[in-house]
Amino acid sequence: MTHVIHIDSTIGDGPGELSASWLRSQLPADGRPVELRIHSEGGTVFEAFAMHDLLTGYPGPVRAVVSSMALSAASLLLTACSEVEISGNGYVMLHDPYLDDPELSGSQRALLASLADRMVTLYAEKTRKPESTIRRMMAAETFLDAAESVRLGLADRVTDRLGKRLSAAPAVVARLKKAKAAGHTATARWHAAVLACGSVSEANRRNPGLRLAMLAEVNQR
Repeated sequence: MTHVIHIDSTIGDGPGELSASWLRSQLPADGRPVELRIHSEGGTVFEAFAMHDLLTGYPGPVRAVVSSMALSAASLLLTACSEVEISGNGYVMLHDPYLDDPELSGSQRALLASLADRMVTLYAEKTRKPESTIRRMMAAETFLDAAESVRLGLADRVTDRLGKRLSAAPAVVARLKKAKAAGHTATARWHAAVLACGSVSEANRRNPGLRLAMLAEVNQR
């Protein structure tokens, strides 16, 4: 019988967050198949790396189902799974790691660059896309709907809530792209801000509250 684990909160080691230690306690000892049901806006990169290593070291098969969102650090968990499904309402987001500090030291910048390199490697290995493509997507903080996640290679198929496999819905994708292009949504405004500022941290500094509004908007879809 498949063992289900819900990743339905922030990834981290703080109160109420999901840590690698917590995940270790949830993994079965008998190596039975595991299904991760992910609904998370992300969290800390180090904790996500530790979770990734636990999953890749697990002796049984690990399958992920993105029920709504696997954003930021949560999307790294997809790279540890042999099979990934995403609901029609699901979103995946890739971006560069950053610190909420307007004046980063040289060592902090070096750390962020090293973390980004490792993330690029994991995404590129999963999707078999060039690292240059992944770097551009991360720098722009890219949101992918269900069909786009499948096309990139982060997910294998789109499913509904009952697990029925669905084909991609190009009409829906087209409407979403049109809405983004219109620039009226928080998601579209945040994407434009990141491109204009050149980095997530600078866009966050210049547009206080916009990133939180974007995450809230995505979470409602």
